[in-house]
Amino acid sequence: MTDPGTGLPTVAPTDAGGPEALRRLKAVFAASGGGIGTLMPYLALYLAWRGLSPSGVGLVLGLMAAVGVVAVPVWGAWADRRHGAQQALRLSCFAAALASVVLLCAGGWLPAVLVSAALLAAMRAPGEALADALAVGLLGRSARQRYGSIRLWSSAGFAVAVAGWGVLLARTSLALVLLAYPAVLLLEVAAVRGLRAPVRPRAAAPAGWRDVLAARFVLLLAGAWLFGVAMGGSMTVLPLRLTALGGGVSAVAAASVAGALTEIPFMRSVGWWHHLVGPGAMFLGGGAVFALSLACYGVLTDPWLLVAASVLRGAGYALFYVSLVTAVGSLLPAHQQGTGQALLQTTLMGLAPMVGASLGGITYQHSPTAVFLTAAALALVGAAVARRAVDWLAPSEGTA
Repeated sequence: MTDPGTGLPTVAPTDAGGPEALRRLKAVFAASGGGIGTLMPYLALYLAWRGLSPSGVGLVLGLMAAVGVVAVPVWGAWADRRHGAQQALRLSCFAAALASVVLLCAGGWLPAVLVSAALLAAMRAPGEALADALAVGLLGRSARQRYGSIRLWSSAGFAVAVAGWGVLLARTSLALVLLAYPAVLLLEVAAVRGLRAPVRPRAAAPAGWRDVLAARFVLLLAGAWLFGVAMGGSMTVLPLRLTALGGGVSAVAAASVAGALTEIPFMRSVGWWHHLVGPGAMFLGGGAVFALSLACYGVLTDPWLLVAASVLRGAGYALFYVSLVTAVGSLLPAHQQGTGQALLQTTLMGLAPMVGASLGGITYQHSPTAVFLTAAALALVGAAVARRAVDWLAPSEGTA
């Protein structure tokens, strides 16, 4: 029999839980994406509404990014050495829900906002990495074929939250940002609670960081970093590019939603593509499509053509991101998945965008076209480096 959604032969869906575990994993990722969509696009607006100056808003968001870079690998290592991704994710979500209420109560007093925002960042930052580690662990050897059909629910949740929440906030109050976010996190806690993660005996787990420090995994992180620099640099200045070309806020929102919605069908089919062409080709294909979208951003001058190019961005990102997560699942043993996924998220979503955003902003002042064309080249190089990492997999590992 074949799966009608992916065209792949059906397999036991998980190592621990069957179809019910799949449904709960989808709920976890939908809540995760929905939570990000309710908070991150509107947090700067909330802080300004509270009376913070633009420099104050930038200070708070910069602090949160820095705290997240440190917190994610700490959470990942703790998950591997203690209670696993399932329990770590539950604790992270619950603590982040409490921290968001603390930030709400801090009002507009900057010292209190800084402390509570740092606490929120430390608690919420590992959410995606822990969810990825949990999914890869539960899916086992079918992760490369099945992970994309799980991860797409995060993109769907994000798109729905960004679109619907923006309309609601325009008619109500920005205070709801820090009330809706914890509510969504508690839904994620409830979904995680029903999952039965496979437990690996501690006695069988070798000590040390040998696998995490292995050349092939470091090379994968290097590819992710280059791709993340390209992503951070281009996405930081894309709203400026759209508005400068006359697109306005509506074009900025449309580009974001178009990219997120396009991720969904490609994440659903990525397992089929992996089965057909292999992980190395998936990295190159995803990187090429993503780079093409960035080149379009640089050379096109109609803002709505840039919005249309966001479809390419979403497709390329979906192929590349799913390939990264499943590559970590193949390169590292089960007892280091939390650490591995955390390091991937820290590299791709933390360290790389910090560099990319800074360089992109500086370069944009001199040549908007140069920003996007340089980012396109970096994305291609990152894809080639990541492909080299998975080419090191033995044939038996590559089929996992």
